[in-house]
Order: sequence, then C-alpha cells, then structure tokens
Amino acid sequence: MTQKTDQILIINSLRGLAATAVCFYHFVYTTVDFVENETVRSIFYFGHKGVELFFIISGIVIPLSLINSNYSLRNWKNFMLKRFIRIEPPYLVAVAIGFTLLVLRNYVPGTVSADLIPSAKEVVLHLGYLIPFFENTRWINDVFWTLAIEFQYYLLLSLLFPLVLQKQLILRITFYMIFIGIGFLPVSIYFFPHWGPYFLVGIVYILRRTERIGSLEFGALVVLLIPIIYHLFGAIDLGIAFVAILVIHYFSSFKTKLTLFLGKISYSLYLLHAIIGASFVNYLSHHVSGGFQKVLLVVAGFLISLGSAYLLYRFVEKPSHNWAKKIN
Repeated sequence: MTQKTDQILIINSLRGLAATAVCFYHFVYTTVDFVENETVRSIFYFGHKGVELFFIISGIVIPLSLINSNYSLRNWKNFMLKRFIRIEPPYLVAVAIGFTLLVLRNYVPGTVSADLIPSAKEVVLHLGYLIPFFENTRWINDVFWTLAIEFQYYLLLSLLFPLVLQKQLILRITFYMIFIGIGFLPVSIYFFPHWGPYFLVGIVYILRRTERIGSLEFGALVVLLIPIIYHLFGAIDLGIAFVAILVIHYFSSFKTKLTLFLGKISYSLYLLHAIIGASFVNYLSHHVSGGFQKVLLVVAGFLISLGSAYLLYRFVEKPSHNWAKKIN
C-alpha cells in the first residue's frame, strides 16, 4: 500500500463518469413518453447509479483530506466552513436558477399546467438541506436530495473521524460499528444513516491505503462489509462499490483531457443538468420523432448541460474553491 495518496487522479475521471451517467438517466429514462424501447430504457435506467459512485468517492476523498490536514475536533469549525464555502455558492445559484425556471415555465406555450413553484418555506429549507426533515415539502430540483446526504455525512464524519485517527483499536471499532449500525435504522434513503455502511466502504479503503490500519483489520472489515452491503443495497450496488475501489486502486494515475474536464465541472454538471438539460429535452421531446432525432436531442441536451455547467464552474464554483483554500 502506498502513502502517496494526495493525488488520486482517477477520482476526477470517475466524478465525470458519475455525473454523465446521471445526466443520461434523466434525459432518456425519466423523460415521459420519450423513449419507448424497453431495452434502451433499461440500459439508461442504471445511469442513476452514478449517485452510488459519488458516495464511494466521498467516502474516500473527505477522510483523505482530514488525514492530510492532521484533523482534530479543534479544526471542526474550519473544516465545516471550508466545505460550506466549496459547495454552497454553486448550489445556491442552482437553486435560484431552478426557482426562476419553475416560475417561467408557466409562461412557456405547450407546457403541462402544474403547480411547481416552491413556497417561501421550501426555499428557506433549501438553504440548510432541510427538505427531507419536513413533510409535504419538495426540492426545487430532485437531485438535490443527494447533497443533503453529503452534508449530513460531513457533519457526522467531522465529529467521529478523530476516533479513527487514534491508535486504540476499540475506538476504531466504535467508529465502524456506528457507521454500520445506522444503516439498519428504519429511515428512508433521503437520510444519511441509510447510506452509512456504503460510505464506510470508501473510508475503510482510504484508511488502508494511507496505512492507518493494517492488512488484517482491513481484511476483516472487507469480509464484514460485503454481506452487509449486499443485504442492505443489493448485488448491483455491491458490484459498483467493489469495482470502483479496484479501479481507484489499480488505475490511480489514469487521466485524459476529456475525463479531467468532466471531473472538473462534475459538481456543476450534477447541479444543473436536471434543471437546464433535462428541461430542454423534456420540452422538445414531444416535437421529435424517430430514433435519430431523439439521439440528436439527447446529445444537444447534454451539450447544453456541459455549457451551463462550465459557466457555473468558471464563475462560481472555481472562485468558491479558491476562497475555501485560504482557510487553514
């Protein structure tokens, strides 16, 4: 195992792959009465599993950043502030864009009449990713539910990760059991506890990669997690976790200009594709016929998503990252 883990280049490529997969899931599978071929729909249905890939990646990169910064609870405020600055500005811009488009859709000819404009309460709840905690409230953009999961993960990990950084095995076991145990709580998929064991897969991997735990402890955790992940999430999600870890481990240095670009804008792409790209595809889907036209429409939707994502990255996300780097 190597300790040179500050540059796992393939992570960016996998982020880009995950975001792209989710894009095509929404363009092809969730657009109503668009693609009728069940084989094609079945293939693109699995695009939503890009979310699970994002969770594995977060299970790796967030603990890695804590390890590299010699994190302790006295750094909690700065850690949360950095995460907040990195993710919040692009998210708030996406919320604003989503709200604006939901208002404007009522004035677009040919759209189905529906009351989709969020209430003032719902808008305020978006600021703290609190929609899942209140009944009869809706996200402006359905993909935002995963951001709530990630934010809950940051909170829990920042409080518990010091247990892992101690030399006492009992403290690490306590950490593992918390992340595993919460997965068996009767909560919905829209809350982090449901996903706790899944994130733990990435955490355990990076602990071994950075030699924070030995091979025996790592092997025991793998043997324990495989049946748990299978039981809680199924064979497909277990396979995604297993393959993702293998790819990250054996192809750490992989990169191409295209995948680096997609990875760089992956967060902005994830935020905007359902608001802009999917809306574009959905609106024009009733005006195209034939397979070739539908392919062109999906490609156009993806290109529009890429363009809007790059603008969000260039003018909001990148400055936010630079701002966050100034916090020690």
